[in-house]
Amino acid sequence: MTPRSSHPVAPAGFWQRPAVAQALASRDIGGFLKLYQQWTGATQTQIATACEVPQSHISHIMRGKRQVTSLDMYERFARGLDIPRALLGLAEPAPTAETPALVERTGPDRRAVLAVTAATVVLAADDELDEVTRRMQHFAASNVDDAAVEQLNVSVDLIGCRYEGSDAAAVYPTALRQRRYVAELMSGHQHPRFRGELYVVAGKLSGLLGYLAFDLGNEVLARAYCNEAMSLAQAAGHRDLAAWVRGTQSFIAYYAGRYKQALDYARDGQRHAAGGPASIRLAISGEARTLGKLGDRRGVDDAVDRALAAHAQADHVDPVGYFLSFEPFGAARLAGNAASAYLALGAVDRVREFTDQAIPVFARSNSAASHALTLVDASMTYLVGHDIEPDRAGALVSEALTVGSRLRSQVVARRAQDFVTGAAPWAAVPEIAEVADAVAAWRTPAA
Repeated sequence: MTPRSSHPVAPAGFWQRPAVAQALASRDIGGFLKLYQQWTGATQTQIATACEVPQSHISHIMRGKRQVTSLDMYERFARGLDIPRALLGLAEPAPTAETPALVERTGPDRRAVLAVTAATVVLAADDELDEVTRRMQHFAASNVDDAAVEQLNVSVDLIGCRYEGSDAAAVYPTALRQRRYVAELMSGHQHPRFRGELYVVAGKLSGLLGYLAFDLGNEVLARAYCNEAMSLAQAAGHRDLAAWVRGTQSFIAYYAGRYKQALDYARDGQRHAAGGPASIRLAISGEARTLGKLGDRRGVDDAVDRALAAHAQADHVDPVGYFLSFEPFGAARLAGNAASAYLALGAVDRVREFTDQAIPVFARSNSAASHALTLVDASMTYLVGHDIEPDRAGALVSEALTVGSRLRSQVVARRAQDFVTGAAPWAAVPEIAEVADAVAAWRTPAA
């Protein structure tokens, strides 16, 4: 599967369009991004990656919830999207010697402490005045600033993006390195505002490590990371992060076969989410899929309807996004998870309805794991009902294994093994036998 380019190229005449020129002249980045998406087809994830800005910021800018005012941000959009600098009122950069690209810059130098002193230095012999001055200096001193926190958030988004096109083994070391770096920063001194933001970044990284550890087969470590992430979310008073962590804990319990616990986590997550970004994921991936395993058709219908209603109310949601995003689930992921929920109930027509929506979108994206999982779900519908087609089912799983051939995903491996188990009555069919051999040879990492 060929990865997508960082962003599509603007069509001829795009920069001369009056609406584009007006948005850039007024520095209305939100309005410009809507036009850019309309004419190029770029997703929020592609824009975020190209501009080195968190996807959540792109979403908020396009929804008018965040304004772009800093020169640094204008420079990022100009470089990332090849915007003619004059249209944004930016001067051409002075020629400088080429320097190597900075890879995975995640904040200030580890040994640098940004000392910001009081505006007026009180020079007095009195010891008490000197003590006040020292306290003011210490309070203002911080080993992080706004730019450092921004870059740490970019690193969180990049981990999620990279996982989408690779596997847990490839991105786990980066996530672990970033988490250790944030822990090192937290052992230093920050202004209380930055301290709270570091708690949130640390919680996100621990949550990501929890999911990745589970995908690598280590459930004990996964649960420990999720517990740490939940503690950080609660300490920071960050309800969206707490809801996301509950969603991951529900996911882990679901794949471990603890369906009642998975449902409890998902419903507690909804309490934290209060209709926020994680509510769609919790309803469809947490509640609907688990209720499907518990045989509750009415519950599945209700959870799917709530997820669809919440998605309809969300503004500018990337149709694909990526699974480890902290933004709302997009349409393709919603459909893929709905298919899994109805598959557990044997509702073939609804499974095909949703897989038909999701598969083409995933096929055009870099979401190899989601594409593979949805293909396996679609294949299972050809092993039930009156018109059984084991050869077609086997062909779809073969395609899924091809799509996921670069992945070492425990989740994909388990779903493929579920297919082989369900297809045992047709083991003699060539397509089924071929899949069984491929799954037996599938190499997943040890726990």
